[in-house]
Formats: sequence, C-alpha cells, structure tokens
Amino acid sequence: MKEKIFEGAATALYTPFTDGLIDYTALNEAIERQISGKIDALVILGTTGEAPTVTDKERFELIKFTVSAVRGRVPVIVGSGSNSTQKYVEYTNLAKELGADASLAVTPFYNKCSQEGLFRHYEAAEKACAFPTIVYNVPSRTGFKIKPETYACLSQLKHIVGIKEADGDINHVVETFEKVDGEIPVYCGTDELNYEFFKLGASGTISVLSNVIPCKIHDYYFNFKNNYENKKTKKVEVFEKLSKLLFVSVNPIPLKALVEKIYKKGYELRLPLCELPEEEKENLVLEFNKLLKEI
Repeated sequence: MKEKIFEGAATALYTPFTDGLIDYTALNEAIERQISGKIDALVILGTTGEAPTVTDKERFELIKFTVSAVRGRVPVIVGSGSNSTQKYVEYTNLAKELGADASLAVTPFYNKCSQEGLFRHYEAAEKACAFPTIVYNVPSRTGFKIKPETYACLSQLKHIVGIKEADGDINHVVETFEKVDGEIPVYCGTDELNYEFFKLGASGTISVLSNVIPCKIHDYYFNFKNNYENKKTKKVEVFEKLSKLLFVSVNPIPLKALVEKIYKKGYELRLPLCELPEEEKENLVLEFNKLLKEI
C-alpha cells in the first residue's frame, strides 16, 4: 500500500465566519481543540468548510493561517477540487506552495465528464503539481460517480495517495475495496458508515462529527482496529445516530447550530446556506447531548 498521509480520524473542519468574515480567532481555537482531541489530520476548504463561498483571496489566507497554526503537528489537507481542470491545478499548486501536506480533490461536478475524462483530470494535476492527493467521490453532491475500475487506474498515479468515498451505496463501496486491492488507502467520507468501512479495512475516516467530538472519533477507529468484533455494539449504534443528527439538513448547517450552542462563536453560514430555526437548534442540541451521555 502507498504511504498514508494519515491513519485514523481526520476532521473536515468547518470555516468559522463572524460578521461575514473568516473568524481567525475562532479558527485557531477550533484547530487547538482538534489537536488536543487527538485528531490525526485536518481537512480545510471541503464541503463542511463551505469552500464554494470562499474567495480566492480568503483561500490563500485561510491555508496560510492554518498551516502556520498547526505547525506540523498533524497533516493539513486542503480541498482543491473544481469542475475546471485548470482551476483544480491552480488550487492544488497553491496548497503545495503554502506548505500543506496534501490536497483533497472532489470529482468534477455540474459539467461532469466520462470516466476517461475523470482520469485525465487527475492525471493533468499529477503532471502539473506532483502533490499528494486524496480523490473525493460524493455523488449525492456532484451527480457523478467514480467507478471502482477507474479507482484501480487512478491508484496507479504516483501522487494519488488516497480515496475519500462518500457513496452511500455499500455495494459500490465493497467493489471499490476489491478493485483497489490494498494498493491505496480508502477513507470513509460518510460518518454514518464508519463501522462498515472499518470492517472492510478502511485506513480511517474524514469526519464531520469529529468537529465536536474529535477524541471519540479518533478512539472509535483505533479501538475498532485493535479490538475488532464483527458485530455492532451499542456504542456503534450511538455513533450512527449522532451522525444522522448532523445531516438532518444540508451539511454544515446542523454542525454550525452545534457550534453556536457549544462554542458561541464562528457559527455563521454563508448564503445560500442559512441557519436552522431556533426551535430546531434547541432540539438538535438536546438530542445530541442526550446521545453523547450514552458513550
């Protein structure tokens, strides 16, 4: 297997906004919470980070700040995907130049492409950037799915060093593991399916839930790895219920509701995303805390 950028739990970090701007004080606090919570890597400018609404200037500043704040304590992975190959290359080179450890590159969306076009998309960045990249498949958002046999081809590219798989079709997931055959690390991209991925041999998870319970998600993976039981425990069922709570609306809307109630800052969303009604926020927090007590 290729060398892993990380093993265990990486947090798909939210971007804190206050008064319409990136709140760097809140971001620094979030980074420190994650690292003290034993998280194994940080992913910025992904779906949870509301990357589509971050300007290019903010992107530069956010990457630079995060790399500086982390100080090499965990890998920093930067979302650099685009449906323009030229833009994807540009964003990946920026992450490389600013000292990140790897990129997370979602498949082309909206205009989509063929499987051959997809391969050439990643191959172009391979040639132009020579930067470690985790391929991200999330068909519920992109309307496009990477076929397992395409993963087998992509795994042969030197700088494709991982797969973040967020397809809810477990048959697709099983076939993906079969096709890559241990050549490349596979990470779960859907918190609710962590247990199923871990059973199949995933190298970890890129988690939304770990924004608020990093230590528990870190331990979830390593406890499973070291004490594997082929049955669902009560704790696994609780993790799945917690995960579902964070997707009662579009990610990261429920997460930002928890951030507001727990951390009190950096919880704004950028349009077109908007906050949950107050009653729904209160119910979300009550249910979340109730479940958390069970683990």
